[in-house]
Amino acid sequence: MDDFPPAFPRPSSPPDGGLMATIPWLADVLRAAGVTVVEHGNWLGRVSGSSFAPIGVLWHHTAATSSAGNPHPALNICVNGRSDLPGPLCQALVDYHGVFHVISGGRANHAGVSRGSGPIPAGDGNTLMVGWEIDYNGVNQAMTGAQYSASVLATAAVLRRLGRDASHARGHRETSTSGKIDPSFIDLDSMRADVARQLAGNPPLDLTENDMKLIQSPGRGIALVGPGYFRQLRNDEEVHAAVALAGNPLVGNDRQFDLWRSIAYDGQVKAPS
Repeated sequence: MDDFPPAFPRPSSPPDGGLMATIPWLADVLRAAGVTVVEHGNWLGRVSGSSFAPIGVLWHHTAATSSAGNPHPALNICVNGRSDLPGPLCQALVDYHGVFHVISGGRANHAGVSRGSGPIPAGDGNTLMVGWEIDYNGVNQAMTGAQYSASVLATAAVLRRLGRDASHARGHRETSTSGKIDPSFIDLDSMRADVARQLAGNPPLDLTENDMKLIQSPGRGIALVGPGYFRQLRNDEEVHAAVALAGNPLVGNDRQFDLWRSIAYDGQVKAPS
């Protein structure tokens, strides 16, 4: 979340009738990418300040403990803010199931001061970046597979709309000036590689003989596949063992997952080069 020091003034709301930059396309772009979206109230009018010209996407974790039964414990605070920081605190919260709760179409208090990272310059991070608050605690809880795959799809979709490449996807720990650690338990270079594959189009599933790969999507979960083989993974223990065997999953939307499953079932293999 936001880390503005007292010496760095937070932009005030514009006067009545003032122009305010928004991204009214956000919910539609996310849905088109295969992300499940819930729109909360007048999200286009829920903004904090008028300076908003995003060139990138910033990932956070909320530090709240989510679960299947309580999938978005930090939603209210992200919408309404804290006593020391007015809401909204992100453009969207990503719940335990990978659902994107869109709460703001304009500037939100999520990034604070950017120290500069990759192509994102130093300056007001809230102006420069669209923010996802991924609802997990980041201490003894990692983001779920559904949260990760949905966030990859959403990030690629927004960057495509902004005309930016995957290097414009950053984690808060990369841009923070105050030692933020979020998002925990995520390799951000691997995240950018997954975003880049989505930006390039439908990622191919290239299987060779005796090859095994992992595939993942928000609604289908994670599966281990090979020529003529498909196995849905049911728990973290199975996932960790499969990652050790086959490497990180190929991430896509549910339609892409279904295509990859068909390729595996059909026993399609890539000819040796």
